[in-house]
Formats: sequence, structure tokens, C-alpha cells
Amino acid sequence: MAAPYNPPVKGEDFVFYIALANATDPASFKANPTIAAGDFKVSKDGGALNDLGTLPTNEPAGSIWLKVALSSTEMNADGVAFQAIDQTATKEWVDFAQVILTTSP
Repeated sequence: MAAPYNPPVKGEDFVFYIALANATDPASFKANPTIAAGDFKVSKDGGALNDLGTLPTNEPAGSIWLKVALSSTEMNADGVAFQAIDQTATKEWVDFAQVILTTSP
């Protein structure tokens, strides 16, 4: 897996880190958030949303940081829309969205 780097390159693996706000206290980040299938999706160049091939991992364990690893297939677009939406009825963390603009290889 590729190390975090910038700028993101079209068609190449991309790794980045995020912290999710705590739903019960949005002024703080959620430590060790529960992550489930369907919580994280990407859309390439405005296309359909698809689940990530690899769920984000809490790294280091017990911290606020989630390591997100997008595959070269998920990054094969000029613009990758990334979203994180807690699918549970009792939200543990606040929704997050980011657009990743890629550069040419």
C-alpha cells in the first residue's frame, strides 16, 4: 500500500487520514469510532456511489485517527468524492465528506 503523499495521482493508490467529530459532542473527535460496511463510499467524476473496497482502520489503535486507503481503481478519476456516513440509527460520529482532485500520472 502506498504511503500518504500529495498531490493525489489519478489511477494510483492514495492513503490519507481523517478524524471524525463525536456525534454526542461535536466539539471533540470520536476516539476509536465503530466502522461498518456501507459507512464509507466514493463517487468517481460524479458517477454512482460505491462502497470502499477496504474499510478505514483506526491507526494507531484507540486514537481519533482513521487511515483511509483508496485503491488505484477508486482513484481512477479527475475528481473522487469521498463520504463517511454512520449507517446506525444512533449516530456515533458526525458525517464527513471530501472531494479529492487528482493530478495526471
